[in-house]
Amino acid sequence: MRKTAVTDVETTVDPSLLQSLKQHLEGLKRTAHGLILYNQIQRGLQKHGHADGRLELVFVSFLHALLGKYAKDLDCDPATRIKARLIQQRLTLYLPANPAPITEKISSAPAPQITPPPASSVSAAETKIEIETPVPMPVVSPPPAPMGRQEKIEEMEDTLAQKVTESIAVDKQFGELLESEREVLQKMENQPGDFNDLKQILVRGLNELIEERQALIEKLSGAGEYMKAVEADRERLRLELNNALKHSLADELTGLPKRDVFVRQLEAEIGRVKRYGFSLALAVIDIDKLESVNNRYGRDAGDAVLRCYASQILSKFRTYDLISRYEGDSFVVLFPNTQKDGAMHALEKARKTAAGTFLNHNGKNLPLPSFSSVLTQFSPGETAAALLKRADDTLSQAKLGGFNRLVVALPTS
Repeated sequence: MRKTAVTDVETTVDPSLLQSLKQHLEGLKRTAHGLILYNQIQRGLQKHGHADGRLELVFVSFLHALLGKYAKDLDCDPATRIKARLIQQRLTLYLPANPAPITEKISSAPAPQITPPPASSVSAAETKIEIETPVPMPVVSPPPAPMGRQEKIEEMEDTLAQKVTESIAVDKQFGELLESEREVLQKMENQPGDFNDLKQILVRGLNELIEERQALIEKLSGAGEYMKAVEADRERLRLELNNALKHSLADELTGLPKRDVFVRQLEAEIGRVKRYGFSLALAVIDIDKLESVNNRYGRDAGDAVLRCYASQILSKFRTYDLISRYEGDSFVVLFPNTQKDGAMHALEKARKTAAGTFLNHNGKNLPLPSFSSVLTQFSPGETAAALLKRADDTLSQAKLGGFNRLVVALPTS
């Protein structure tokens, strides 16, 4: 705690000044810088103000200088700077023509930091002013861990949203403060005084408000471009993530889900069958003589056959049937909530479609190879691996008897 003596001189201020001070002080508590300034002013008013409106001139002078430092400090938040400037302008009318000497420079007054240094003292002859600012030092946080690109973009968006919200709040406070000053002027219309001085003070204050508002407008005008850049980065990241996810889950040649994806879905469907008692059918489709196509026309032709099956033949199944690339020349189809006859009908329809389809390769129309398939149904208590093994074993036996075949392999029990 520091003490400084000053001459015991008091002044009676307009009651509207104290009322305006109270209004502005409440608004100061909304920000960290403002709360510190609020506490300093509030303590000073309690010690050096009186209920009848008298204030010690040395406190008015000290407060005027302190507010000036807050108003000019660019590190201080805009709302606190604006309010400090308005309160300072109101105090100007009550400054003494020849202020008492100050033993320490005003520049040593507490700067508007989150943790301010002890307040400076103003001295003259008799009365003493004590201003205490016991504020604990802030805890220094460790540096943040490196962020990934997604987290960085999200942080940028959060920061932008916060800045825009703060700017809107400050803009709203501009209007509130100007309205407050207008009301004070209306109350003073019929009071005697030097209105030229008052006019000059208010003009200066309003000019500073206009400059602050212009800076705010420029800040908001850049927010749109900043948001566009953030959105562009996020869209690029989204596409990259989608492509990576697609490549990890889908077969590169056909675009169909990979086998491990199918197995996970099969296990999920088996779980639903156990809970609700639905039927579940599964078919393995193997393209006939695909190796012959590769040998005669090249592997590109064989790849074209696989893509044609994926896009033109197997795509004709129902939208909720799951089709997957199973092995080199085979596919697997899952028919949820489907009996044997319904699945057989769908496979027969696909076989007829394949028989009438031609593939254009290097200027030649090649007939699409036929396929052989095995249809089986889930049996209660069976695992996904057991169901697939039964279908595979049956297909291998069926192809020994020829091509273009459709075999049903029902569970034995």
